[in-house]
Amino acid sequence: MIQSALRAALVATVCGIATAIGPATTAAAETQLNMGGSTTTSGFYPYYTAIANSISNASEDLNVTVVSSGGFAKNQALMMRGQLDFGGISPDLIADAQASGFDGFRVLWWTLPAIQNITATKDSGIDNIAGFAGKCFHPGMNGSSGQKNMMKILRALDVAPDLYMSDPKDAANAIKNGRCLGQMKATTGPRLDSATAELNLTTPLWPVGYTEEQITAIKAALPWMGFYTMPAGVIDGAPGYTVHAIWIGFAATAEMDEATAYEITKGMYEGLDQQRAALKAIAEVDLARQTLEVSEYPLHAGAVRFYREIGLEVPERLIPPEMN
Repeated sequence: MIQSALRAALVATVCGIATAIGPATTAAAETQLNMGGSTTTSGFYPYYTAIANSISNASEDLNVTVVSSGGFAKNQALMMRGQLDFGGISPDLIADAQASGFDGFRVLWWTLPAIQNITATKDSGIDNIAGFAGKCFHPGMNGSSGQKNMMKILRALDVAPDLYMSDPKDAANAIKNGRCLGQMKATTGPRLDSATAELNLTTPLWPVGYTEEQITAIKAALPWMGFYTMPAGVIDGAPGYTVHAIWIGFAATAEMDEATAYEITKGMYEGLDQQRAALKAIAEVDLARQTLEVSEYPLHAGAVRFYREIGLEVPERLIPPEMN
């Protein structure tokens, strides 16, 4: 478990003083957990904060801090190295870890499919991803799983833009100043994320979708990839269009003890009202049932224990090997 060195030192000092002055009743030390999110500019950041608060408020033993790691891909790497207790992840990152020989990821819950929305400047005339060939395109935040998957899609479609690799704020400024023509940015529902909506006020944008042929090619290369149909009018006057979408959720590794994973999952579930206020897209979603329905990867033993405790049947495919 990753502990706060300062907190540990303080506890040790207090215990030493208590020993010196005589017998005393000492409360158990609170466990500090670091939870990987993405960045403070992400549209999901209020949700990550709500999760941390939910777990901390529900448990007398745990205090959760959100770490702005820079993206789920960085969460994956940090968890694999034992430098992050738990964090946001997507199925492709678990698949990549398994392909590299690491089979220690254990799912806590799946939240929703993150819509990977692509827009171009209206003046560019681009309305299909192929239109970015040879032209400036921001494929997502540096280090993020969204960027990594956008790059996989470009390769699957044999489209080679002039890539603008940066953080979202820099990319938005490049588009505003005419140095770049488009971007991919995640959103939480059938709408523009707040930063893209703001950009659209000064630099009119247009949605960029996939054709059926492109979707077929992407699925052939990336069978775990999902798709989402955005309705007409997401941008004034624009028709409906199809973009890719990736499940986002939270996981730990098998190194986390069962009791801690149980408390994390229980705290998340008991604080769903607070999380739903922060992320409207899950307002009517039963995350526990959804997790058991959509997960293709094993749960943590602590999560299995909690889901069974609330009366759900956990499919055999989701039982981790350490419980067999």
